This record gives sequence, C-alpha cells and structure tokens, in this order.
Amino acid sequence: MSIDIDFTMAPPTLADISEKREQVASERAEYKKKNIRFMTTMVFIVVAYVTLMIVTVIPMIGKAEPDWAMMFYFLPYLTFVIFIVGNNIHIKKIEKPSKLLDKSIAELTAGSVDEINAIINDKKQADEIISYLDQVAAQGRSLVRAEIDAIKKWHDAKSLANSPGKRSRLGPCVYTRSD
Repeated sequence: MSIDIDFTMAPPTLADISEKREQVASERAEYKKKNIRFMTTMVFIVVAYVTLMIVTVIPMIGKAEPDWAMMFYFLPYLTFVIFIVGNNIHIKKIEKPSKLLDKSIAELTAGSVDEINAIINDKKQADEIISYLDQVAAQGRSLVRAEIDAIKKWHDAKSLANSPGKRSRLGPCVYTRSD
C-alpha cells in the first residue's frame, strides 16, 4: 500500500506522496463504512436469533416431543457459533486490511526532525543514500516515515553484511568450512 523506496531511482515527489496518502485515506474510509455495515448486520442477526428464541423456541420446549425438545436445548449454543464465525469474518475482511492501511498512512507522514537530522548528519552514509537525500532536498520536502525506515533497514543490512559470521540480506552469504 505504501510507496516503494528505491535508492537507485528518483525519489517520489510531494504530489506522488499526497496522491498516495489520499488514496489510502479513501480506502480507509471505505473500510470504516464496511465495518459499520458489518456490525449492523451482525447486531440484526443476533437480535433476530434472540427474538426467534424468545417467541418460538422457549414456548415450544414444554410442548414438543422429546426429540425436538433436545434440539431446542442445543440451539442457544448456536449463538456462540454465530459469534465465532462473524468475528473471524470481521477480522479477515475488515480488521487486517484496516490495520495495513493505518500503517500505510503512518508511513506517508513526515518524519520527526530528530530522525531526519540523525540521518543527514550520519557520516557513514552510502553514496546511494547521499544521492537520494540530495534529490529529496532538491524537491524541497522532508523525508517521510517510509523513507526513514528504508534508510534504517539499509544501514542495518549493511552493518549485518560487514559483521563476520552473520547472514546478510544484501547478498549471498559464503560459509567456509574448517575441519
């Protein structure tokens, strides 16, 4: 959902970031509407089920044959099945995508001044990152959270690659075998 950051290419412009932010915000608003519709539907189903229990099932328990009465005793457990299935659908269809969109919205906001200054003042910057920061400065905008996180991941991967005996995500790791 968020903007892809590639240090070897031109950084996204302020218009690209604003457009993506508006797109993500509109998708988030759609999920809020879906959430309200889903909750309204679930409340309606539960109210209808409870009404059915009160109006028809409870009065019939004393009058029904033993086989039917046994079934009526197990009907209240259907409430738990309705709740579990409804909750799983809600989590899968609404909650997880909403959380991803919230994360994307947070990534598209401007980074804090302290973090930006720490990245700019870092003396161990790679050439790709220095070039990327110069291009962002030429656009006249500050870094967004996604860019800050990408730079931190780049540094972590670089430091991991430079440390002996650790696996790197930047390239293949070669192990030597000593006998």
